[in-house]
Amino acid sequence: MPRILIIDDEENFQKMLRANFVARGYDVASASEGEEGLRLTQLNHPDLIMLDLKLPDISGWDVLDRLKENPELKDIPVIVMTASASKPRESMIQGQIVSFMTKPFGAGELMQQVIAALGE
Repeated sequence: MPRILIIDDEENFQKMLRANFVARGYDVASASEGEEGLRLTQLNHPDLIMLDLKLPDISGWDVLDRLKENPELKDIPVIVMTASASKPRESMIQGQIVSFMTKPFGAGELMQQVIAALGE
């Protein structure tokens, strides 16, 4: 069963993602802050990380940079989520993220990206 880690500070959004993933048989963990997400990633080595860019402690880009600097974690696929209309950084071009999703997005679009990222 694939493990997904959600790093997002919006509790209702976390609940919605969790419900979608659990209904499809995924094992799901979540964190509301970047540092907590990094700690959970090191402990659990998820198969996929759903990462919000706006976090209360450190930015999602900083989380991504720290993940990709760690040889044990750098290959975990990351889907970046944001409510802003900003464009993805060079990170996506460099292959550090597998998808860049602008909130709000539908469950169908979400699952399409997750399935592609997990190679299912």
